[in-house]
Amino acid sequence: MPNFASHLLTPPAVLAAEMARLPREGAVAFPLVDAAGCQKMLAATEGLSFRDGTPVVGSPGNEVTQDFRICMNFNDTSALDDYQESFEKLLNQAFQLMQPQPYPTPFAFNDRAVLHYAKGSTGISPHRDLVFFEAVIAILTLKGEAGFYICDDREKTNARRMKAEAGVMILMRGKNFAGLEDRPYHYVEGITRDRVGYGLRYNVREPEEKAR
Repeated sequence: MPNFASHLLTPPAVLAAEMARLPREGAVAFPLVDAAGCQKMLAATEGLSFRDGTPVVGSPGNEVTQDFRICMNFNDTSALDDYQESFEKLLNQAFQLMQPQPYPTPFAFNDRAVLHYAKGSTGISPHRDLVFFEAVIAILTLKGEAGFYICDDREKTNARRMKAEAGVMILMRGKNFAGLEDRPYHYVEGITRDRVGYGLRYNVREPEEKAR
């Protein structure tokens, strides 16, 4: 596959500086992939098999509502793999620039998903990523826009809107980033145009869903 690194806009030192904010802020947003790179990745999602997200998940009292279509842990080889390889290399370089280093290297993601929120979708209600997702959660918008918010709790206290448009990376703190166990609450709402996002996570357990 051609080298995807030419489509990345953020050098290791800038990424390291962005990640240095994660212990305090929980999440950061910054331009990562140029328009041509987003188009390559978006084209690679068109042949994937999507399913409806489960409308309600979580234990009683901690329910999370979801309104999207999703394809998880697919085996198709495409520009999505080349992006992941290039981004992981960049991320490892940034980790190594940080002192103290916030997570051991070499680091690699093992859980990936493409999410499609249709125009008018109700999005996903406030939640935290599960405790077995460690280091960082990396969400790249490939198309469209939506209201992506970080907040303190399920009641949306102190909600802060993150930039979420094509090419922008939202990087959130996972468990054990810089030794911290807490993860930020976040939610998506106000989808005024179809939005496609590509998410990468590191699951310390076996990924829950495999492509068939």
